[in-house]
Amino acid sequence: MTLPATATERAAAYWNAPETVRDFAALTAQPYLVEILSRYADDLTGPALDLGCGGGRNTVALLEHGCAVVAVDLHEAMVEATRAATARFPEGRVTVRRGAAHAIPADDDTFALAVCYGVLHNAPTPQQFAACIRELARVLRPGAVLALNTFTSDSLDPQLRPGETAGQYVLPDGVPMTLLPAEEVLAGLATVGLRPEGAVHTYVRDLDVGPRAVLRCELRRDAGGGRGEGTGGSGGVNRDA
Repeated sequence: MTLPATATERAAAYWNAPETVRDFAALTAQPYLVEILSRYADDLTGPALDLGCGGGRNTVALLEHGCAVVAVDLHEAMVEATRAATARFPEGRVTVRRGAAHAIPADDDTFALAVCYGVLHNAPTPQQFAACIRELARVLRPGAVLALNTFTSDSLDPQLRPGETAGQYVLPDGVPMTLLPAEEVLAGLATVGLRPEGAVHTYVRDLDVGPRAVLRCELRRDAGGGRGEGTGGSGGVNRDA
């Protein structure tokens, strides 16, 4: 058996592997997302984006809360899994596309809500991480809500080794990822007009791949629609146990 040669090929091989797809397809939406969708029911006045849809669990949750949804994933096997998971919904309510987080296949100011869970840290460089943030701001309407979680560098798995640039870390299989301090992530989001609304949670999860520090919060895009002009603070951070 020939192993994938490049880091990009190794990452794609993992995410497209039948066992990975099966595991993700078996997951259901986190209770906190269900609570968020209920809390922001009055904001669900337009289409929603599920960026990095994986096996489709968050897409299904969005559909069950009445949203029309565009689901996007970089990996074709995950796209097909989400199509299968959402096949019971009317065709006009859900579109599943292959696409990258740093080049979202959608027009400016399209979405009233976006869910981006477990995606940004997969950017191989901090530059691509920043591009993903800019893209989220671009496709969100003024006043829209972003539900976000991403891994951070607030607590580092000893299996990770530093990469070639600050903020880049390399997994044991040689695949790079971007891990930044939570405050730096929030500051970057503020520069594109995405600011925390409500509590900002940080905590460490013990996963099968090792411990990961998590940043989770909801953010609202500036109503003025400015992108790249924000200078406000990053908001307070609750260090959850």
